[in-house]
This record gives sequence, structure tokens and C-alpha cells, in this order.
Amino acid sequence: MDSWKILRILTTNKCNYRCLYCHNEGQSAEQLGKLLAYEDFIKVAEAIDGVGIREIRFSGGEPLLNAETINMIEWINTNTDYELGLATNGSMLTEEIALRLSSTRTMVTLHLPSVKDSEYNHITGMSNQQFWQAVHLLDQFNVEHSFNYVLYPDTIANLPAVIKYVVESGKRVKLLPFIEQGFNNYSQSIVEQIERTMGKEAISQNTNKDSGIITWIFKGGGKVKLLESPCYDHNITRCRTYGELRLLPDLSLQKCIFDKSPVSISDMSILEIRTVIEKMWNSFTKCI
Repeated sequence: MDSWKILRILTTNKCNYRCLYCHNEGQSAEQLGKLLAYEDFIKVAEAIDGVGIREIRFSGGEPLLNAETINMIEWINTNTDYELGLATNGSMLTEEIALRLSSTRTMVTLHLPSVKDSEYNHITGMSNQQFWQAVHLLDQFNVEHSFNYVLYPDTIANLPAVIKYVVESGKRVKLLPFIEQGFNNYSQSIVEQIERTMGKEAISQNTNKDSGIITWIFKGGGKVKLLESPCYDHNITRCRTYGELRLLPDLSLQKCIFDKSPVSISDMSILEIRTVIEKMWNSFTKCI
């Protein structure tokens, strides 16, 4: 079925970090401070059965500020065969949570803006002590994980140390383009510099033109992925190929992070929700 491939579930829009480049996941100030209820999650999870979704990504805000997020992950792991992802800053990750995640197929993605504590604090407003504790726990309990790094022009000086850590530790990082409303491509010169540098140091490189992802692999298994945003050239074909539907914590659906008209499904039946998802896909034919 030609439809959305990914459902991103924002279990909360609360966050304990204050990142310099935060865009509140496209949500307005009036929407902030909400938690997705477990019962509402179950209704949506049942509604998406058979509509083409292949992957569920849990995020926020900081999703672990919602105590039900791990219960939701465990429900998906037990009752479906979707790919599973959790995006977190790591600050709320405990030994109990790491243990529970280890019993699921979840890929955890941690936000890594800098390896240096002073710069980490400057960017996020927090110390990196809890972040490194989270990495330790994920390693200890063999939870699959990787990192995200935003190519924000004002903090790009931190990137070489981040890549050095990832390569030397045999871990993985995705370099995400900095985008904002209007899709100004502030990162393009940075992207070109990265391509030149990685090409000299990696043992292999793969470019996927369909997804816009370049992957470099290093000795020891370290991996760096560079994602080109379809927002740069309003590439709706790429957006639809890797279509991501977004469920907000107020129980509304968004086509895109910049969609200013999310559709509320709070009072809908499962059948009505499925119909809305199909209509949203069919109308997603140009960039918002």
C-alpha cells in the first residue's frame, strides 16, 4: 500500500533541555506541556494496523518525561512487528529503563551536540554527566543505540571531536541538517566540507540518491551518516518515499513538522482515524 511509512509519536512536548536550535518539533507555544495518554496511544496503535506504517519512532520533547513512554514501546514490541525507535537526550534514562529497553528491539538515538561538557552545557543548558551515564547504561545492557548531531552553524566547531569520538568508539552518528521555517539552507557549505573530510578518512562510502543519505564507514566499525533534507529543494518525492506521519501529544496528526493545520483525532473512532490517515497521505502532494 502506498502510504505513510513511519509514524513519529511525540509522547510529550515537555523538555528539560533548552537547546539553542530547538524548534519545539513544529508545535506552537499553546500546544506545549502536554502528555500523550496511554489509552489514546492504544487507540491510534490499533488504528494504524494495515495502513502501511512500517516503523514507529517515539520522541518529544523529551519522551521519557512521560512515564508511559516505555509502556507504549513495550506494547508495540509485543503486539506488532514494526521497527522501533526512541529519540532521547538521555537525561532520564535509568538502569530500570535500560533493562526494559534491552528486552525490546528498540533502536535508541541520543542527541550528542558536543563531547565537551562546557559546550554541551552552552548548547543544551545541562551538564553532559547524565548523557554519558545513559551511554554507559545502554552499553551495559546491550541496547542498540546511535547518536544525532545537528549541523547548526554557530556550534559546528564541535563536530570534529564528535566524529572522532564516534569513529574511535566504533559507534554511529547521523549528521542532521539545520532547517527552519522557510527551509533556508544554512548548512550547505558545512555539508560540502564534511563530504571532503570524510572522503579522505573513511574506508568506504555509499551514496543513496533516493534517500539523500551518504554513509562513511571507518576502521573499527564507526559509521557516519549525512542526511540531506528534502526541505532544501522542496523534494516532495523524497518526502513521500520516506513519509513520516506525526502524532502530537494533544492527539492530532501532522503531515510535516511545518504543518500549521494538524488534524485532531481525539473524538474519532478507529475507522475514522484510518480514513483521516489515508486522506492526509493523498493530499500530501507538495511541500507545506
